[in-house]
Amino acid sequence: MNYSKSFAIIGAACRLPGARSLQSFGDLLLASQSAVGMVPIDRWTAARYFHPMQGQPGKTYSFAAGTLDDVFAFDAAFFGISSREALSIDPQQRLMLELAHEAMEDAGIAAARLAASNTGVFIGASAWDFAAASFSDAAGLDAYGMQGAALSSIANRISYVYGLRGPSLTVDTACSSSLVALHLACEALGRGEVAQAIVGGVNLLLAPQAFVGFARASMLSRIGRCHAFDARADGYVRGEGGGALIVKPLDRALADGDAIRAVIRGTGVNSDGRTNGFSVPNGAAQAELMRDVGDRAGVSPADFAYFEAHGTGTPVGDPIEAHAIGTALAQRRTTPLPIGSVKSNIGHLEPASGMAGLMKLLVALERGIIPASLHFETPNPNIRFSELNLEVVATPRPLIPGAMPGDDPALVGINSFGFGGTNAHAIVAGPPPAVPRTPSAGTIDAETANAPLLLSARSAEALRALAGTWRDTLRDTAPAAIPALIRGAARHRDHETHRMVVAVAKPDELTDTLDAWIADPLTSGVTTGQTTGDGLVFVYSGNGSQWAGMGLAALRSDAIFHAALTEVDERLAPELGWSAITRLHSDDLAEALRHTAVAQPLLFAIQVATVSALRSRLPPPRAHVGHSAGEVAAAWASGALTLEQACHVIVQRSLLQGSTHGAGTMATLAMSETAASALIGRIDPRLAIGAVNTANSVTIAGPTAGIDALEIAARSARVHCVRLELEYAFHSPIMDPIRAPLLAALGDIRPGAPTETMISTVTGLPVAAGALDATYLWHNVRMPVRFHDAAGYLIERGARNFLEIGPQPVLRHYLRDALRAGGHAGRAIATLAR
Repeated sequence: MNYSKSFAIIGAACRLPGARSLQSFGDLLLASQSAVGMVPIDRWTAARYFHPMQGQPGKTYSFAAGTLDDVFAFDAAFFGISSREALSIDPQQRLMLELAHEAMEDAGIAAARLAASNTGVFIGASAWDFAAASFSDAAGLDAYGMQGAALSSIANRISYVYGLRGPSLTVDTACSSSLVALHLACEALGRGEVAQAIVGGVNLLLAPQAFVGFARASMLSRIGRCHAFDARADGYVRGEGGGALIVKPLDRALADGDAIRAVIRGTGVNSDGRTNGFSVPNGAAQAELMRDVGDRAGVSPADFAYFEAHGTGTPVGDPIEAHAIGTALAQRRTTPLPIGSVKSNIGHLEPASGMAGLMKLLVALERGIIPASLHFETPNPNIRFSELNLEVVATPRPLIPGAMPGDDPALVGINSFGFGGTNAHAIVAGPPPAVPRTPSAGTIDAETANAPLLLSARSAEALRALAGTWRDTLRDTAPAAIPALIRGAARHRDHETHRMVVAVAKPDELTDTLDAWIADPLTSGVTTGQTTGDGLVFVYSGNGSQWAGMGLAALRSDAIFHAALTEVDERLAPELGWSAITRLHSDDLAEALRHTAVAQPLLFAIQVATVSALRSRLPPPRAHVGHSAGEVAAAWASGALTLEQACHVIVQRSLLQGSTHGAGTMATLAMSETAASALIGRIDPRLAIGAVNTANSVTIAGPTAGIDALEIAARSARVHCVRLELEYAFHSPIMDPIRAPLLAALGDIRPGAPTETMISTVTGLPVAAGALDATYLWHNVRMPVRFHDAAGYLIERGARNFLEIGPQPVLRHYLRDALRAGGHAGRAIATLAR
């Protein structure tokens, strides 16, 4: 299939009658359900405007409609809008803000990354209900009123809130508005005017006037159903809702590794010109447009698996459109062309109807089933279906019967026309076979299987609600698919100020943990808090975070990570005598990582590659802090050491420390430094404090016999003590024999001045220019790691957000306790698991 000059739909969101998401909309369609009812009684006093007889002035004979549950609910604070201003904003603007954000999340795009980009916004809308209500009392108008009611603000509000610099326009061509918006977006993308576009359509039923007007024109169904293409067709049923898409050039989407929902092969717009009446469609113009778009896209009528018609269920419009589809497409193929209309399920969304139809097409393409077009029993006698070679899909059917793996993606079309004469047409295909919508569970390996779930919101209440949504979602998710969701939450969402970190041993335990937290916020395994938005501090893990398989997923999937790791490998290999990348793939890596001469270089290499990848995604960090061996990576990242110097340091450090293998071990002890010093002094003078992690957590290093005695004493004193799986006693007198050779090996190091702040865990203070000489690097090996002092220094100066750079988040509880010790209990902690 030829995909030249095509555009990818990489994100989609919708709020439609009976459905709050594309998933639930698909469920509604495939269950052959109708979401049409009556306009809710809280919209207006229906009795004032209703009369069963047609033609009564100021009255309508129908309030049948497909409606949303609550069109007035809006989280103004999330979008930085005051509650006072929100009251003056058309709910259509508010709904499109929400849908744009949801579509960005579906596309895996953190909204903050689009700020100041040339992203375009193209929205179809025409309903003036809010303006009619707002302007009825001139005394009630205020500073917010004009912009709040203007149709132009529906698109402009999105660009303003997200800081987008591309074209921003609301399109009004009546019922074809949202497909015309799609066409304009594709044209701008094709010209290179925008890099990506937010395309949408919205329609809300907020006032009775339009019902009265359409009833006087005899356009509304008396039966209260859209009988598209059926003999009972007597008019349409109104509907409300909206949808949003994220669209970008297909070649760029493929290069960026985006998950592609569908591909837009072609779009087009034309006008009816002069007809028998201003609101009467022109079948010849519609047919001409369909042929033109197909020819430009290189699509044959025989290629269509399904065609979503405008299909409003009107006695005039349906026969004209059916004849246009038949003569332009169906009669030029050997098999009948399946057609249908989503309006039979949810009503006619007028300017947003094309967007509703596109959502139906996405459902059909992704699930491989054409939903039924409801209420079709007796074919409209004014439509010669057999002669036109058309067939209405009255029951769900396979999109392409007998399709086999590797076949070309299905091709579908959609038509819209407005009562002023503007026609729009689009051709859509499934994604290229090599780009599945959702990665299989097998692509999420052990490296991300136990990563923490990171959730965030802009208020405590919203975070609680989000936790409930995740709990419900996880209950319906296969355990094998949960790691992909966790990864998506961490990497493809904006991280807001109110945060939650959920750490469990197994993904399938998340549901119970979230349920317990909702009932009791003090549930273990969940850390919550609030950030201040003052930037991240990068914290580099030391020994203990390494594990077999670390870094492999990033090496395969992230080009920047791959390039950086390759460069580090080339610098390490001459001194090590082996390749870091080759070692990461070795079958015996788990055993090799027990040796610090292997573990430290690999940990360092992955930290350098991780930071390199993060540099392209995040603003510069506020500071760098390294824990033990992690200081070497911190020194490189801060600019205090060059990459060549840091590679030399990590190799010499690890080789010499490796010579002490078996001489001792280490254990963590839940005591203050003062109390721990007194305890180990009584137990064994050879024991030493190797790290001061928090105010009440230290690491003890020394001979194995001394650690054995420490465990016994800790149990007797009811103090928590955990022996580490190490055969080394780092940061203790056992390191003394390597002092002279280490000083000699690192004597030529000429450190520079950090270009970004580095806080020393030897001194607990900022590193000065030239400070990281051989003597300091020896102290990094021998002296206690004063992580608590370094974290406290930053906390006192307002730091709140810490991101751990390591293959496994082993410092999370240290960060939590350090923040609490600094008087800021509950502040957010972010971890990075690669």
